[in-house]
Amino acid sequence: MNPTARAQRPDTPGGRAAGPGRRSGRLAGSLTLCLTLLAASPAPAGFAQEAADAWTDRAVVEVGFAGLETVSETLASNAVRMSPGDPYDAARVNDDIDRLTRLGRFRKVFAEVEPVAGGVRLVYRVEEQPLLEGVEIRGNKAVDDLTLRSAVTLRAGDPADEFLVERAVRQIGELYRKRGFFVADVSVDREALRRDRTLVLTIREGPKLRVHGIAFEGNEVFSDDELRKEVKQPTRIPVLRQGNLDRDLVELDAARVREYLRDRGHLDAQVGSRIDVSPDQQRAVVTFLVEEGARYTVKSVRFVPAGGAGAASPLLIPEEQLLLAMSLKPGSVFSVKKSVESGAAIEALYGRLGHLDAEARVERRFDPQRPEVALEVGVDPGEPAVVGKVDVRGNNLTRTRVVLRETRGLTPGRRFDAVGLEETRRRLSESALFAQPTVTILGEPGDAVRDVLIEVQERNTGSIAFGANVSSDLGLGGAIDLTQRNFDITDTPASLGDFVTGQSFRGAGQTFNLTASPGARNSSYAVSWRDPAFLESDFSLSLSAFFNDRDRREFDERRGGGSVGVGRRFGDVWSGAVVGRYNSIRIADIEEDAPVDVFAVEGDNDLTSLGLSFTRSTADSFFTPSRGSRTEFGVDQVGALGGSFEFTRLSAGFTKFWTVDQDYLDRRTIVSFGVDAGYILQENEAPVFERFYAGGRSFRGFDFRGIGPRGVRNDTGQVGDDAVGGRFSLLTTLQYEFPLVDRYLRGVVFTDQGTIDTSVDLGRWRVSVGAGIRMAIPFLSQAPFAIDFAVPLLDEEGDEDELISFTLDIPFQ
Repeated sequence: MNPTARAQRPDTPGGRAAGPGRRSGRLAGSLTLCLTLLAASPAPAGFAQEAADAWTDRAVVEVGFAGLETVSETLASNAVRMSPGDPYDAARVNDDIDRLTRLGRFRKVFAEVEPVAGGVRLVYRVEEQPLLEGVEIRGNKAVDDLTLRSAVTLRAGDPADEFLVERAVRQIGELYRKRGFFVADVSVDREALRRDRTLVLTIREGPKLRVHGIAFEGNEVFSDDELRKEVKQPTRIPVLRQGNLDRDLVELDAARVREYLRDRGHLDAQVGSRIDVSPDQQRAVVTFLVEEGARYTVKSVRFVPAGGAGAASPLLIPEEQLLLAMSLKPGSVFSVKKSVESGAAIEALYGRLGHLDAEARVERRFDPQRPEVALEVGVDPGEPAVVGKVDVRGNNLTRTRVVLRETRGLTPGRRFDAVGLEETRRRLSESALFAQPTVTILGEPGDAVRDVLIEVQERNTGSIAFGANVSSDLGLGGAIDLTQRNFDITDTPASLGDFVTGQSFRGAGQTFNLTASPGARNSSYAVSWRDPAFLESDFSLSLSAFFNDRDRREFDERRGGGSVGVGRRFGDVWSGAVVGRYNSIRIADIEEDAPVDVFAVEGDNDLTSLGLSFTRSTADSFFTPSRGSRTEFGVDQVGALGGSFEFTRLSAGFTKFWTVDQDYLDRRTIVSFGVDAGYILQENEAPVFERFYAGGRSFRGFDFRGIGPRGVRNDTGQVGDDAVGGRFSLLTTLQYEFPLVDRYLRGVVFTDQGTIDTSVDLGRWRVSVGAGIRMAIPFLSQAPFAIDFAVPLLDEEGDEDELISFTLDIPFQ
């Protein structure tokens, strides 16, 4: 036996395994017995090693096992590295014993060595763990058997290894603690395990511990409310939230609070936690123990070229301008986050001048006497680069110019603009035409001219959908929608096959849409076309035609017409448009109790208008904005091109988006605020179908067109219940949107406020509050489902309330 092995050994030597070595006779047996006794009894230092050295380098003739009953020899052999023909090595034998022990199938493992003809015979003698006859879990009520058995990996037939048994106890205890049962106890019936080889785990659950409060101690600079924002451990809210205590989450919260303090200059901040439990073991208060420490400020900022103050490479940009770009300045509070941001801002400043490889390293030196930090910014401008050839690949159908119109800062022959380069990547990524676009700068750092490779994958930009839609505003209807977002009106098909396979009318980045939505209360049909870069200019051209047939409660409205719009981009933020439109409106089947305003426009009416609008948008996405804002101004002169009416309508809108939280899955919590205003300058000139209305989806908590002035009934001459719209509109929305499930289900809470009136008057202000959900599924439309529950807090006599407002599109493709 190997006398240096670190495994358990029997109190007395065991017998030898059968094999060819039995020919060695009584002498071999005596040697084995002696070695076994030597291993089992104390020996002077160095004696065991001398006994092991007696077999060193002698050839191992045979490797065998003794004591295997239920464990296969194949499993044991796979764990052993010593093989016949190898020279005997005590260290390798010791490692084999460790590997066999780690299998968890043996209670004891040791090795026997005996001399045989031509070398030695090595036998690994084992004592197997008893196998479990069954596993039982008792005493659980709050957690079902299936969940517990999934957490416990032991099953009948597994070895009754003490380590595995204790692990099962820990796994169940951890599961209960995560569910708020912090006093739960798990015990093992040792008698049943010994007698019946049955693992019986008995659980005493105890009461569930819920968090009823979050507190802070030791904070002086920052208030409890400020620090509370960093804590994710929920507190109990009856009915709405259980507030189960999660110790791991509390530890993460302590780390978050600590980072919050350090990002605000308290670099030595330390945060711990204490859990105070009530006598009944059901309520807990989590207290975060805060040591803010001193607040560090920036003492000075010094810029040095790469290689030091005496380096040949100049800064190229005045130090005053570099300092202006930094978020850290002398006297400001120091934070590591702002230090990184400052370095990135300086690199972006050089990047605008074509220095793509500029580096700015912000090093800090702490004052040993005072909480101050001296910053030294090492700047390596690198060499400027000029844009060479811009190559576009992957656009098999799309015109190259459509890809290039999304580029910024990549004009051949001019210096690179690193900020424009990032904007190019963003614009291509958000484009509905391409998937997984990449922009690669070719060449090596220091090259005077560097080419650009843009690679795109074309999306399937055409779609046809058949389905149904239901809306609380417009009722139930069908839906047929044909859309091509990469349309080319000049790419006529050469054959019917080109048209069927989608090889025609594609590639110019234009948008074509054809919709037909017949319904019970509202039917609409429309066709539109838009070129965002008409004749490859900064101008856009749009054409549309439509027909609507709407059955209102008090009258029927049939409207048809079209519009022509010319727009222009002023950079990437501002745009303007001039739109001319013509509508033919027929009002018929008027009820006797309808307002006199409706009877005033009975029959056929012609309406023309010429509108001018300006838009400023810094939103980071057109469909799902999370940052930035959108501002709109418009004036619409009705009757400018003739028609039955003449009046001027003004409109303005503003929406701001803030991302207030972002998790590791990039799911964002967004706060948005919007305000829309409108005013018709002339009194009593706008017809009933051109005034301002609100309610339903536009003002949740009120019925469709449920707020605003009521009309005078034609049959009685008294004010009735039907809305006739107003000259003045002011509507606001404040909304908090947060993720619920994955990326496709989100929740919202909101308040809608505003008024519709016959003049500029805020005396009849309405307020509603509510909550809802948003569901976005990739194979449906961009925002296929929205449902909101809202209740009015302020309303006026005659307003019509509505608890639920929703829209749902169900395409069948």
